[in-house]
Amino acid sequence: MTKASPKKKTRKAVDSREKAAPDPSLELESTRVFRWRDRRDWLHLAIVLGAAFALRVVFFYFNQKNNPVFANPIMDAFYHDEWARGILDGTITADDVYFRGPLYPYLLAFFYKISGSGIAFAVFAQHLIGTFTTGLVYLLSREYFSPRVSLLAGVFAALYWPFVYFEGDLLIVTTILFLNTLGLLLLARSIRTNSFIVLAAAGVVFGLSAIARPSVLIFFPALPFILYWHRRPGGRSRECLVRSAVLIGGIAVVILPVMIRNYVVARSIVPVAASGGVNFYIGNNPASDGSTAIVPGTRADWWGGYYDAISIAERDEGRSLKLAEVSDYFFARGWEWITTQPGEAAAHFWKKFRVFWSGPERANNKFIYFFWNLAGMKYVFLPGFWLITPLALLGGILQWRRRRLLAPLYLFVVTYMAGVVVFFVNARFRLPVLPVLIVLAGYSVLYLVNTIRLKDLRAVRAAVVLALAFVLVNIDYLAFAEIRAYSNAFSHTTLGNAYLKLNRRDTALGHYLRAWELNQSAPTPAFELIARDVTYNMGLLYWEKGLCSRAIEALRRVGGSDQYAQNALDWLGDCYLRQSQYQNAHAVYQEFLRINPNEVRAITGMARVLAATGNPQEAERTLLSIVDPTTAGYPQAYIALAEVQRDLGKTPEAIENYKIVSKFMGYQKDGLVALAELYQESGDIDAAIQALQEAANYFPPDDITVRTWIQQLQSMK
Repeated sequence: MTKASPKKKTRKAVDSREKAAPDPSLELESTRVFRWRDRRDWLHLAIVLGAAFALRVVFFYFNQKNNPVFANPIMDAFYHDEWARGILDGTITADDVYFRGPLYPYLLAFFYKISGSGIAFAVFAQHLIGTFTTGLVYLLSREYFSPRVSLLAGVFAALYWPFVYFEGDLLIVTTILFLNTLGLLLLARSIRTNSFIVLAAAGVVFGLSAIARPSVLIFFPALPFILYWHRRPGGRSRECLVRSAVLIGGIAVVILPVMIRNYVVARSIVPVAASGGVNFYIGNNPASDGSTAIVPGTRADWWGGYYDAISIAERDEGRSLKLAEVSDYFFARGWEWITTQPGEAAAHFWKKFRVFWSGPERANNKFIYFFWNLAGMKYVFLPGFWLITPLALLGGILQWRRRRLLAPLYLFVVTYMAGVVVFFVNARFRLPVLPVLIVLAGYSVLYLVNTIRLKDLRAVRAAVVLALAFVLVNIDYLAFAEIRAYSNAFSHTTLGNAYLKLNRRDTALGHYLRAWELNQSAPTPAFELIARDVTYNMGLLYWEKGLCSRAIEALRRVGGSDQYAQNALDWLGDCYLRQSQYQNAHAVYQEFLRINPNEVRAITGMARVLAATGNPQEAERTLLSIVDPTTAGYPQAYIALAEVQRDLGKTPEAIENYKIVSKFMGYQKDGLVALAELYQESGDIDAAIQALQEAANYFPPDDITVRTWIQQLQSMK
């Protein structure tokens, strides 16, 4: 018998050692469910919940302190706030189907009810919900992986900063994150324990998620297949049908009352809400960028966009429409674009798919990075989509051999992603898949640790896959500069609006200026959506401060013919008058009268031009034609009339008009001071003193101007 060559012996020895090498994944896949009497399990859960709660308390404190939008919600948060308050004060009428899922506004109303309508309480409650969600991520991982993997997944969830950020706003996503994660956990438990009660509970939870936001509905057709794949050994198809019926029955128990309510009030079959068609068109039209949540041709604010969308549908259909009909109209328009332009539509879907899996967090309410940094969290390094997703993709590949066991997780991610991509993609819409991705990411990290520790060549393969995934996920950051430039400008505009609402006008002006400067340094077409609002508010604030040169520069850019345009023309004409640019003032007020021939502000402005250009008699006649002492009228008209009459030497008439002015809210001080001047000029010192004593009520307590004047007048007696 011939002996084996040394080369063959060496090869056999290597094969033997490879076969004997420990599998780095076995220990990580050794599932051991959470044991309620195990102190170590409780310690792990406490670590997760403690880290989550601590981070959220810090963010809550600084977010409330530094963010003026915290207590003044905008866009979707504003809509939810109004809906919740309408529920409490009884102003919500049931005359049409729900436009959005009703669960969250009713939950928010509950928070308001027990806290006295406190937004801070509602946000803190959401942080508590978010904290519990991280615990659910830990428990969900325990259903599929080892305690070590689950602890790391729980910590990832606790520190995942977009979770924390969105909990700080009045948005639905925190609620559905909790419900979807709980539903997946209960589904896994029901499969493991074969419990019909737990299975029914999973259905109820998924049903609650559906009436918060219907997006999860797309996952429901996959549930019977999941139950079939996880049937007991030797289990029959009938058993799977029964289990599917129990699960779907739990879902139906929650959704059917909403569906019945919609049919009763509007005679429309709408399972949950009627926003689907509008959202479908937003994401599927020639002007769509796949992320921006605006119907083309509508205003950028929430209610403006809502009513404009309805108006577009009703105009095209030539009749009044119910919300369900509006939804059908926009769905038909979106589908028409897809079928008539299949190439463009396919490219657009591919773009949305890439955006879904790209690292940057795209927002459609507030720029996430800006407001996260505003809360003082800029230098806090925490895991985000850029890190979790490459790790999760690696985990999904490594665990593909266990795909039947992990089917609930795989199918949830795939179906939910498809449901988002069909519409449009932004950070909070994709956020519900993150609990699953975090579980897979936790596995990947420890797999890499194990393979590196064992000096296993599989570490190299995993590292290569991870590096490729990291590049694919994060390459979009290279093209994110334009979005960041516009979004920072938009964010400063948002802050300006908030501070203007809080009457902190200098601070508001600073933010409007910063928004304009950012766009000047990095112009973007998207800024045109807000450019008019920025210039309008800048012009207003400059005009109020008497900085007419700057006000003119801003107000001339407003344009249009609506109420904003008319206000801008009023202030612009006043600025030209203050600067003695009478020809420009005349042109502005002529334009104002062309837009609105009966507008008293325009007529008053033209009268002021007449008076300033040497025709006070005509100015007086013009002003007398629009004032009526028996009605409230326009205070500036009375002021202009009194000034003209004063110049004409008609002191008694001027006095009577200044008396009228002094009765207008906000004009008391100006009217009374002018009266005092006229009384002093006419020699009626007692009347002048009386007018000043009354005017003193409208001056700051530490202002000595009026007291000094009164003393001077008293010394003249």
